[in-house]
Amino acid sequence: MTANAQPVAAAEPVAPPALILDAITKSFGPVKALKGIDLKAWPGEVHAIVGENGAGKSTLINCAAGVLTPDTGTVSIKGETARSQAAQVREMGLSVAFQHPALAPDLTVLENLQLARQDLTPSEAQELLDRVSTKALAMDLSTRAADLSLAQGHVLEIARALASRPAVFIFDEPTEPFQDPEVRHLFHLIAELKAQGTAIIYISHRLHEVMAIADRVSVLRDGDLIETRPAADFTPDEIVNLIVGRPLGQVFPPKGKIGTGPKLLTVAALSGKGFRDVSLAVRPGEIIGLAGVEGQGQRDFLRALAGINPKTSGDIRVDMDEPKPGVANFRRAGVAFVPDDRHAEGLVLSLTIRENEGLGQLAAISDHGLLSARREKELAEQIHADLRVKAPTVESTVGQLSGGNQQKVLIGREIAMKPRVLLVDEPTKGVDVGSRSDIYNKLREMADSGCAVIVSSADGVEIEGLCDRVLVFSRGSVVTELTGADVNDAKITEANLKATGIRDGSDADAGGRKRSAFWSSDQMPAAILVLLSVLVMGVTQAINPWFLSAFSLQSIATLTSILALAAFAQLFVILKGGIDLAVGPLIGFAVVLSSFLLGEEPPVGYVGGALVVLAICTAVGLLHGVLVERLKLPAIVVTLATYTGLQGLSLILRPSPDGLLSDGYMETVQMLVGPVPLVFVFVIALTLGAEFGLFRRPVGRALRAVGSRPKAAEMIGLQRGKIVVLAFVGSGLFAGVAGLLLAAQVGIGSPTTGVSYTLMSVTAVVLGGAQITGGRGSFLATLAGALFIQSIIAALPFLNLGSVWQYVLIGGATFIAAGLFSQMRKPAKPAH
Repeated sequence: MTANAQPVAAAEPVAPPALILDAITKSFGPVKALKGIDLKAWPGEVHAIVGENGAGKSTLINCAAGVLTPDTGTVSIKGETARSQAAQVREMGLSVAFQHPALAPDLTVLENLQLARQDLTPSEAQELLDRVSTKALAMDLSTRAADLSLAQGHVLEIARALASRPAVFIFDEPTEPFQDPEVRHLFHLIAELKAQGTAIIYISHRLHEVMAIADRVSVLRDGDLIETRPAADFTPDEIVNLIVGRPLGQVFPPKGKIGTGPKLLTVAALSGKGFRDVSLAVRPGEIIGLAGVEGQGQRDFLRALAGINPKTSGDIRVDMDEPKPGVANFRRAGVAFVPDDRHAEGLVLSLTIRENEGLGQLAAISDHGLLSARREKELAEQIHADLRVKAPTVESTVGQLSGGNQQKVLIGREIAMKPRVLLVDEPTKGVDVGSRSDIYNKLREMADSGCAVIVSSADGVEIEGLCDRVLVFSRGSVVTELTGADVNDAKITEANLKATGIRDGSDADAGGRKRSAFWSSDQMPAAILVLLSVLVMGVTQAINPWFLSAFSLQSIATLTSILALAAFAQLFVILKGGIDLAVGPLIGFAVVLSSFLLGEEPPVGYVGGALVVLAICTAVGLLHGVLVERLKLPAIVVTLATYTGLQGLSLILRPSPDGLLSDGYMETVQMLVGPVPLVFVFVIALTLGAEFGLFRRPVGRALRAVGSRPKAAEMIGLQRGKIVVLAFVGSGLFAGVAGLLLAAQVGIGSPTTGVSYTLMSVTAVVLGGAQITGGRGSFLATLAGALFIQSIIAALPFLNLGSVWQYVLIGGATFIAAGLFSQMRKPAKPAH
């Protein structure tokens, strides 16, 4: 606690608190986000926490929920000290409905609810949703979270937090996407929870909501707990003053005189995704500020002005001319844009200052398509001097600069194009005070020179010190315009807190999104691929009646089984959002090991030899998982290394094909159950079991959740690291099984056998409709993909087609399947 921010504590109830946060501190590098916070929440009480953006509210919530580990201090729930593990915190009785719902988009509504409570039945899940949702936001349990509207996603987030029957329930900005009926319904739910003895912490920027439901209010400012009182002892103005209560700590240039010349930028009734019906006119000498709680549409509006986000209606005119759609056209019209994320959208960190500055002026520094090194250097050095970039030379790599100097490089690049309109999103995000002053002066200089400058910032002090006029956004609309003496942090904060606007009904998407359950299911590709396989075999049989012999069908079934197992190994890793390049070489390595362990005189017996092979392959998978998770290495890098290493090891052990496998082992593996190969029956049973586990068991659901959205999975308490390691272990084990079966087919320790299974396994998985980025896939559909591939391979000789057609047909089918399944799974449009 800082010396100038001693908290005033409210009288405490007699009952013991359900939640105690004791001396919580948290820093991110040099930034102290929490400075010794002491806070208590009692059963049957609504405790509101208010504060500006950056006050520390989200950090405090994440520490309480086990998402973040405090640097110092303890979290106690119902008298027991909690560790910083989200799963344990939830089990102890604390649940959070996060501001940005921590949902797995590829899981259904029911599956997302069951992530919080595994034994939740469909009827119980429906009761939870009915308790939280109005009829307008009702949803089907089988709908995927990705297909929900924004408001429905928040309903699901609240319902999932409620599913674990919490003793402490934290609501983080829960009403942001709701219309008035949904807000009233939520307040009724909170009243019910309060009556049942639940301790409720309510985080909101909306002061009228806080005053309506809170029993106790705590004010956070710059990581300090400033004051806690019963809500009845506060007035709205007092809360605003406590939230703002800080001086302008930066040096701002004097505000200029607004010109009376022609309008530089005119916006009329502009609407787009996230905002609607915004009008604005900017004259020379004027800096316009866009303010509001995060996510209220101001950033979407700014990006629409830059031509990044498309408009749905309205006009944008620069010097009375309307730019054509597209970023390039807007830049040609004189619109420059500084994004808020300079690393992701602004700079190329691996390039030098000179090269980054030149990217914005390629035409100006080129002659007949050739870059002029002299002009590029002069441009960079001018920007370097004007903005006082602290770097030895313009040849310094941008990634080596401090955040403030990187921001100067980015702003300098946009200013160098001499824009008519300069749009700046968070001009000093992550920038030190000294660099801020340089940036503020440059922005004012641009305005004074006749450029229209529009700034979006979450820092009210920054908006106050820099801007001549401020538009305050709430729920997609401008609710307040501040000018003159009203442009101050207190008025901006007051406008944020007292905004009562509601989103347009079209944004709520009350009707939900409709789509066929079958066509969007993970099993749908299986049906299509089986039909295609039957078609391939039927056409081939019609052309060549020798194709569908018993031997041919048994061969297809056996080879399909081996490919399916290889593809299952790949699917484990793809489901978690990675790829395993070592599947093929690991299968080949298993074949080589089998030639030593499963010969005519197996050293440890057939069963023992097979178990040794499986243990070694599983250990390789475990090694992959540990390297990926512990060292944070990309899966593709780790498995590429073992791809080469395993091939080399196979060649060392068997420089040439050698080591015959025993007839007894091969005959056992090649046994028939009636007319069907035993291995095919085994793989069918394994497929059904794996499919059941993937969709009906907690570990399978957790694997899909981690692949769908890793950060959300961690926030709700799933042990992402263990899931990742288990995925690689499963991959190694299944590759080992595939290797044992392949060894029985080739009958000898060949060092190159199996290598081709890496690409074939990926192909089967993609054909089976798996989402290559993780979260979606099916063992059943992957088996069907393997069957389709093997049907084509088997058919080609009977059609007198060369092996080149194998690659053409399978490649073409993969391309078509990927495109088809992608289109089928696109989020459906709202139903009206």
